[in-house]
Amino acid sequence: MQIESTVALISINATMIIQLVSFLIFLFIINRIMFRPLDLVKGTRAARMETLQQEIEAAEQEVHRIMDALAREELKAKEEALERQKLLELDAKAQTKQIFDGVKAEIDRLKVQSKEHVKAQIADVRQHLAGESQKLSRVIMEKTLERRLTDETI
Repeated sequence: MQIESTVALISINATMIIQLVSFLIFLFIINRIMFRPLDLVKGTRAARMETLQQEIEAAEQEVHRIMDALAREELKAKEEALERQKLLELDAKAQTKQIFDGVKAEIDRLKVQSKEHVKAQIADVRQHLAGESQKLSRVIMEKTLERRLTDETI
């Protein structure tokens, strides 16, 4: 029989203590050089992201406020335009009525003037007609009687 000796994978001796101390020094150094700056960058980035998110929300609220104000202004402008349109329509109707009244008065004046002109022409024609009818009746009488008439016989 032979005695076999087994070598342990881990043996507690001075090298293990040195490795443990060097591992702890490594952790301290890596913590100072890498992890703390990374944590600071992450914290700064998170704070910056939070600030940006708040600014975005504030900007969105401002956009909504401006859009509401624009909608109100647009509605107000439309109401003003409608009111102006109504006023212009009323003004146009008044002007149209005034023009029609003026034209009607002009037509009435022209009617009166035309009637007076026609009456004057009729009166003038009647004056000439009386003389002409006497002449014509004289000619008819002379032809019917087959003789000349004098002013005394008529």
